[in-house]
This record gives sequence, C-alpha cells and structure tokens, in this order.
Amino acid sequence: MKKTRIFASLSLATLLLTGCSTIYVMTTTSGTTIETQGKPEQDSGTGLTKYADTYGYQRVIKSSEVKQIDKGKTVLLW
Repeated sequence: MKKTRIFASLSLATLLLTGCSTIYVMTTTSGTTIETQGKPEQDSGTGLTKYADTYGYQRVIKSSEVKQIDKGKTVLLW
C-alpha cells in the first residue's frame, strides 16, 4: 500500500515537471524583443545565437545583434 502511494506520487510529479519550460527574453540592438523557449545558446565559433521561438522552431540570430538576455517566467507546456 505504501509503495503504491509513493509510486503514484512520483509518477504524478514526473508528469508535471516534464511539461515545464522557462521563457527567456532577448533584446536586440534595434530594440526588438524575442521570447524564447529555454535559454538561448551562444556559439562563439560561428558568432550566432541559437534559440527556439515561442512555437518551438529553431532559429538563429547574429550574436552581435543581441543586446541582452533576461530570464522570464516558467510556464507549463501541455
């Protein structure tokens, strides 16, 4: 009985946590703001910043065009 409750609790926690994502906001040098799913990755070798947009598509932007990256809120993705 006790093992069943523990298993059920762990299963529920796993399901709830798998749908979480943190939104980051990138501000460009032109003043445009871009919301991303997860933290953008800056590649110093290519000079590009890779990110996933709000729809989940992979995008790139020149790192020189990114002014700042701020951590936003954590949201559930269902």
